Amino acid sequence: MLVISLLLLESHFLAQSQRSEFSHKIIFLIGNRKAEELDQFLQNSDFNKLTLEERADVIIAYSELYSWGKKGFEYSAKAYELAENSIKAYPNFWKFHYAIVVVLSHRVQKNNLLAITLIGKIDYHLSEALKYGIDHWEPHFLAGVRYLEVPLFPDLKKAEELLKRALELEPNHIFTYVVLGKLYEKKGDFCKALEIYNTALKLPIRPEWKIVDEDAKNEILKRIPEVSKKCIKR
Repeated sequence: MLVISLLLLESHFLAQSQRSEFSHKIIFLIGNRKAEELDQFLQNSDFNKLTLEERADVIIAYSELYSWGKKGFEYSAKAYELAENSIKAYPNFWKFHYAIVVVLSHRVQKNNLLAITLIGKIDYHLSEALKYGIDHWEPHFLAGVRYLEVPLFPDLKKAEELLKRALELEPNHIFTYVVLGKLYEKKGDFCKALEIYNTALKLPIRPEWKIVDEDAKNEILKRIPEVSKKCIKR
């Protein structure tokens, strides 16, 4: 779960053409890690007047502020309460299930021992997010991370299928390449991992995700020397 915070950071939103101005503002503030501006923006919004997509993005934003924005647990608690109430009201909307998984995953990232008690709930809502959001890359990505990063008995085959599907749906999400590259490293296929990493390095840095994309590429650059050596040895 070590990389879950960064991995989750960008994995919440629809393609640019489908975003509202409100959601795009949240994306920009998260992607550039402007915690105080994001907090103020959320405080000034009326949750009940937002679209379902925008409400899900608000839930995720509160959890992000808890994860990296140096806000207290009350932000996670607020995100969880909003997510639970939203799921009760709209049980078939994929992004509310996805949002609650983000909230719970951020808690696990802060305290890995929580995985023991939360994994069942995480898996249930991941399943619901995939069922109702089958054509959205976000739940595929997050499920792929879950099957790869689980401390005991990771399911590399399932993780690979999910991450590849995520890339089919969203080929510009750099952190998916990071996770897929690490998966191939775990499988011992270092040349394939190197190929994945090099593909990701060619992708552009997006202004709304500047810090997140830069972090992803920096992580790749740290992995490439070791992976290159292992690829050559094979």
